[in-house]
Amino acid sequence: MATVVIDAGHGGHDPGAVYFGRRESNDNLRMALAIGGILQGCGVNVVYTRTTDVFIPLTERSNISNRANANLFFSVHRNASVNPSANGVEVWVHSSASPSTVAAANLVLTRVVNAGVQSNRGLHYGNFAVLRNTSAPAMLFEYGFMSNARDNQLFDQNFNAYAQATASAIMDHLNVGCVGVPPPTLPPITPQPPVPPPAPPPSPTPPIVPPPPAGDYTATIRYIQNALNTRYGQNLVVDGIWGPVSYRALLRAYQLELNRSFNAGLVVDGIWGPRTRAATRLVRLGNRGNLVWLLQAALYVNGHPAAPDGIFGPMTDLHVRNFQRANGLVVDGIAGPNTFEHLFTRA
Repeated sequence: MATVVIDAGHGGHDPGAVYFGRRESNDNLRMALAIGGILQGCGVNVVYTRTTDVFIPLTERSNISNRANANLFFSVHRNASVNPSANGVEVWVHSSASPSTVAAANLVLTRVVNAGVQSNRGLHYGNFAVLRNTSAPAMLFEYGFMSNARDNQLFDQNFNAYAQATASAIMDHLNVGCVGVPPPTLPPITPQPPVPPPAPPPSPTPPIVPPPPAGDYTATIRYIQNALNTRYGQNLVVDGIWGPVSYRALLRAYQLELNRSFNAGLVVDGIWGPRTRAATRLVRLGNRGNLVWLLQAALYVNGHPAAPDGIFGPMTDLHVRNFQRANGLVVDGIAGPNTFEHLFTRA
């Protein structure tokens, strides 16, 4: 009998992506249980890394699969971006994945795409911990973007089809026919009403120093606070006042992002320590994404108003250099452990 480990990403104190109160960890768990239920109905031995909203360390997720001597490890996730128009599904395998694993991942991707998506973002190679530390062939699937309203609608409307498509691809890869009891009929999912995307960031406000006028500054602080709430579940009071509580929320968001994007395995406590420092990635000119946005937000609240747009362009490079110069750091325009430590320990 084939054994498949179904891993619902995130959970417990790590909600993953958060979009207007919607938590990735919940979507992941629903999908994982649905896929597993179909596989079980067809006689596959299914092992879950979690069946409730609890936090499971990344190493333990791999250990569960290794102890089960699984034939396949399948990790369920949903994507997120500071760009609300980013959309589509994608699948990840380890950089050393075998041709058979790549073929299986592409099969799942094709079946889900055929069930109805906004776009197909393809297959990617990465070094995620759950892919790297799992002995079985492993893949990580992103079922659309939490930060995109249409992807959320498609996830709800096509929930059953996505689960069936995934399970059928897994069984075909493992040469498992549907034996025993028929696969369960999944309950219908009530689509959630469309939700408008987060407000775009305010326009850049040159010059670099001093900070923008009080009105613009307050509006930008409100935007940052609101984004920390909607994207990272921080529950801040959106009052335009930046203090120790907001600083700690920003650092928690940074830790969450390192966990989400790089499987850092950090405790999300809003405290800068050696593990957070060690997990820090270099961010530099030309980079884009959530880490850039968090860097820009940290610069802004530290008096260097880089426009928080998630794009590390020439203006952000200049703000980083100004901050480094003002704090006695090496002035190279690259945000690394020293720069982030100074940004996050000024509360």
